[in-house]
Amino acid sequence: MANNLPRWACVALSIFSISLPALAVDNYKEFRRDHWDFEVNANYFYSEANYPASGGGSQSLVSGNSYSLIDTSFGTRYVPKRNWSILGWGTISNAESKDSVASRSNSSISEAAVGFDFLMYSDAFQLIPEVIAVMPFEEVNPASDTVLNSEGVFEVRSRLIAQKDFGTMRGYGWLGFNYRGSGRSFLMPWGVGAQMKLQRLRLGAELFGYQSVSDDTTDVTEALRTSYINSVNAGSMRFYSVKPNLMDSQLYATWLISPKLSVQANGGMTLTGSNSAAGFHVGGFIRYSFDMSEGYSEPEYVAPVESPVPNYRSNMYEESDLSSEKKVRRFKEQTSDGVDQNLFKARPTQPKKRPRVDDGLQQQLDDTEFQIELKSNKKKRR
Repeated sequence: MANNLPRWACVALSIFSISLPALAVDNYKEFRRDHWDFEVNANYFYSEANYPASGGGSQSLVSGNSYSLIDTSFGTRYVPKRNWSILGWGTISNAESKDSVASRSNSSISEAAVGFDFLMYSDAFQLIPEVIAVMPFEEVNPASDTVLNSEGVFEVRSRLIAQKDFGTMRGYGWLGFNYRGSGRSFLMPWGVGAQMKLQRLRLGAELFGYQSVSDDTTDVTEALRTSYINSVNAGSMRFYSVKPNLMDSQLYATWLISPKLSVQANGGMTLTGSNSAAGFHVGGFIRYSFDMSEGYSEPEYVAPVESPVPNYRSNMYEESDLSSEKKVRRFKEQTSDGVDQNLFKARPTQPKKRPRVDDGLQQQLDDTEFQIELKSNKKKRR
């Protein structure tokens, strides 16, 4: 099968297999056996405000401070069967914070993830559980002077997706649970979305977010965490905040350039929250897809050639299917070939006459036969 892949796709496959990358996780799932996606995804986030602990509207950062983040992910998703898939991604993050004192930046490989999903139920609608493990490459060090570009903790993200295809429209939603290590609060992610299908275009809108469902148990006090955020992140609560909550939004459009290539552009903004950053985000991806089944070698079907029977030959056999699914052959002579059939009919034959025997000779034969029988009977008596 791999022999049918373009060379550059094989090189990309080798790189991705080593670095555990993956695509941006789709919120509406499709399962096509032996389908493989490779994706380059980019997302830009910009913030000049926070949502305070009390919730409600956002508050601007002091002195015109700002925080920006660019995430570039390389990912893949493979569907070995018609009802489950494996996926993963690797992310390079570039964060920058600006305050009245200095500008700080941090660019690094921030995280890698691997996970799976499967089609648990498919009837009136579809239910799809998903589990993803996220491993950080950088941990948060409150004693450092490095701007944060990720949460820096191990996470297990799980959710249950419900979706239905109505034809032109698709609807979907999810609810989940995120375990976060290092004493961070656990989160409950949620979301709803709708998508409209056109010939080569997909238009969609999503409303999503997360809610803290536990308290932070880290040894670092809230005051120390806030001080660290103010010093290195220009006061932005994009990461490392205490019990964050957020509601976000997104609009997207996906162009199906070809069966193998698709491009998406998306954008949105945060709506409300607490202990989290307020801002907007724009992004998109380029996705290359192919079916592994294209490499399968199947025997070529050769249609039987039906040649008409010449007029001078007969259709000796005719096959027909019976209810018992057995085929019988019936003999049928071709008689409509223009030849006089009377030539082949059997001619009547005259019975042969037996030669007539003379009466005297016949009497002698009878006497001889009688004498033989008489002698034979005498021998038996003795």
